Amino acid sequence: MVEGTSRRFLLKVVAGIPLAVTFGLLASPLLRYLRPTLKPLDLFGKSDQPIAETPVVFKDSDFPEPWTCIPFNFKQSYLEYNPEGKETRQIPGFIVKLPTGQVVAYSRICPHLGCIFNFVKEPEECAKGYNFKPAGPVFACPCHLSVYDIAHGGKVVSGPAPRPPRSFEVKQEGDSYRIVSLEAGGIA
Repeated sequence: MVEGTSRRFLLKVVAGIPLAVTFGLLASPLLRYLRPTLKPLDLFGKSDQPIAETPVVFKDSDFPEPWTCIPFNFKQSYLEYNPEGKETRQIPGFIVKLPTGQVVAYSRICPHLGCIFNFVKEPEECAKGYNFKPAGPVFACPCHLSVYDIAHGGKVVSGPAPRPPRSFEVKQEGDSYRIVSLEAGGIA
């Protein structure tokens, strides 16, 4: 009886080894999916989220009147497995002073299919070129005619875009505005 029990136990162990190896091989990709880090199985390492290269700075004097819109490029680094260890991308954006005095900044990349959209100040111009007459200045995409209401957080008011464009974080420091980061997400 003792001999049969040990044989059964030995067969269970031998049958369980392939399962243990399979689950062991799946652990690293699963942990990387749950917490993206630079190195596999580095649970306490720094996250590999994009980082701003240098902040973009504007002065209060750059905005002489409401609806002043200034284009800019925001440099953002992504950790990559290449000799430099990173990839730097330039994300086009607009910074706008609203009539309320608030300064907001948005990525110029349309969330529909990634085209670069324009700032349209005159509602009549928007009606002619984008088939929509807004109440005030808007962002408008020439590719598929999406229109975004700047005064209401970039809300989509016309076209196929699924959501507003990604916004930049703007920090006011005295008489200057610093664009320090971009809202997480992709095109769609």
